[in-house]
Amino acid sequence: MEIKEGLIKLRKQLERKSKKVRVITLDDKVDEFIDWYSENMVKGRYADTAEYHFPIDMRNFIEKMAVWYELRYPDYEIYKMMFGSIQGPIDINEVMFANNQYTKDVLDEDSDIKGLDWAEFYNTKAFINSLPRSEREVFSRPEYPRIAYWSLIRHLHLTHDGFVKIDEYMDVIPGIDNENLEGKHIKEVVSMLKEKGIKFPENNEFEKVIKDYDNQIYQKDEMLNCVMYRIIERGANRIGARRAFLFAKEFGRNIDIPMAYGVDTADSCLKLFMDEYIKAGGSEDLVCYIGYGSRAHKYEELPTMTIQELIMLENNNAANFYTPEDNSNSSKNQKKIKMVK
Repeated sequence: MEIKEGLIKLRKQLERKSKKVRVITLDDKVDEFIDWYSENMVKGRYADTAEYHFPIDMRNFIEKMAVWYELRYPDYEIYKMMFGSIQGPIDINEVMFANNQYTKDVLDEDSDIKGLDWAEFYNTKAFINSLPRSEREVFSRPEYPRIAYWSLIRHLHLTHDGFVKIDEYMDVIPGIDNENLEGKHIKEVVSMLKEKGIKFPENNEFEKVIKDYDNQIYQKDEMLNCVMYRIIERGANRIGARRAFLFAKEFGRNIDIPMAYGVDTADSCLKLFMDEYIKAGGSEDLVCYIGYGSRAHKYEELPTMTIQELIMLENNNAANFYTPEDNSNSSKNQKKIKMVK
């Protein structure tokens, strides 16, 4: 009885302490990326028709990839994977293989295909390989051009990673006589030239190829982030956040995002989700929105709580509720609050 009363008191204290903040919506983050993509990767490089359609194509591809992940991990499979032995009337492996009329018609009853795993079957490599070339290219490894010109004659031969293989006539530039540029990264070359106060020609490519390479990296990175954002938005608090958590782990995204946007205090499985997040390297000091997926309007102010506060709020038997991860984390002293940007 004392434990229960203590938990109730703690809940009231933390709820009073909780601060409401204006939501940073994930759809706005997608819009910001599309605007950046249009300005930095499209504008001025293509005809007017392409400049109009390419940002639309990028948005559509982000949506296509989010839908692929939903098809790969349907709602009922997310529950089973994240929460153990929860059983439902549908099993995706049976739907796609064992009970698929096509496989029944073309394969023997004892065929091994009926024991395949759908998520592994519709894997990332298979998805990418099934895309048209224009969409596959967004996954290509960014590369520097083979040659970057300082002027009409002076130039550098570069590796794909931007290191100088050969420098042609660069040693006649005042201030770098007898300077050996081979083996240096082009970023290092640019920094060296600036330190020496050398004026850059108006149309030199050195800084341009660096910016283009960095933009390629950012485009791929932020595109994947936007896929994660759309997965969360399409699936709301519970399913969307957990599906996005799987996506984040597979594609090297920030696992803080699905956790921060995936808290529903009425969710009986929230504690299990938080445990998975902590075990994956998450922080107990992460600040989460409460009820992002069930807000009344787009920019509604929502209460926020840290993971540690949410763990303490969970109304369970304190004798067996806390996991080893909780006990380890709770022994730490106060730390800086971690906000998702």
